[in-house]
Amino acid sequence: MDQRDWDIIKILKHNSRLSNSEIGRLLNISEGTVRKRISKLVKDKVIKEFTIDLGISDVEGIVLVRIDPRKTSIIQTSLKKNFQDIYEFSGRADLAVRISCNSLDVLNSQVDSIREIDGVKGTDTLIRLK
Repeated sequence: MDQRDWDIIKILKHNSRLSNSEIGRLLNISEGTVRKRISKLVKDKVIKEFTIDLGISDVEGIVLVRIDPRKTSIIQTSLKKNFQDIYEFSGRADLAVRISCNSLDVLNSQVDSIREIDGVKGTDTLIRLK
């Protein structure tokens, strides 16, 4: 990877909806060059996915999850079925799950579903205030 790749990544992080032509204009390179570089970044797994960030959730929380370490991969697989943002940590919590929803009742229900997974020892939920 060179500086040009990092420039493309920076632009995509800011606005992934820009076309290859628009990115090329911003960087003074051709659309084809942008397309090839993005394809290579995807192939090399530097870019894993293109996503959207919804601006419609009223409630956001981070669920800190303590788990049986022998069941880490099984628990992560189970969580990935319902949640997109899952992070592995060291410390008091083993995993963190970000939840965005439209009410506290839905958040509570989703936390309950995490607690029901075999191998989950406990949770702490942090609710975003601002």
